[in-house]
Amino acid sequence: MHLDNLMVGQNIAKFRKLKDLKAYDVAEQLGMKETTYTKYERGETAITIDFIQKVAEILEVNPLAIISATPGNFLHSITNSSIAIQENSTFQTMNEKQMAIMLKLLENVSGVNERLITLLEKRS
Repeated sequence: MHLDNLMVGQNIAKFRKLKDLKAYDVAEQLGMKETTYTKYERGETAITIDFIQKVAEILEVNPLAIISATPGNFLHSITNSSIAIQENSTFQTMNEKQMAIMLKLLENVSGVNERLITLLEKRS
């Protein structure tokens, strides 16, 4: 199986940021220097399944979500992950604070869309 290092690296960075972790924190847990770790996130170093599994454990996310999330379905990947919906699991994609922020963001986007529709209807 060939992995798209850039896409997978970007997904790792997104999940890390959702967990409100610094690259240094993840690198330290992996036992490597931050500069080495950030090369993975930038897609400059070949990403292995073993690396994905280790990062997934640290970020508490389904490893398949890291591999399969694409820019168009990233939110879908994190909210529909089988791990994300198991409440009693030790894995959790987002904590309550992160979920509240995401919901607020979605509300804001929805409000902007409604205003745009109103403006477009007035122009017609």
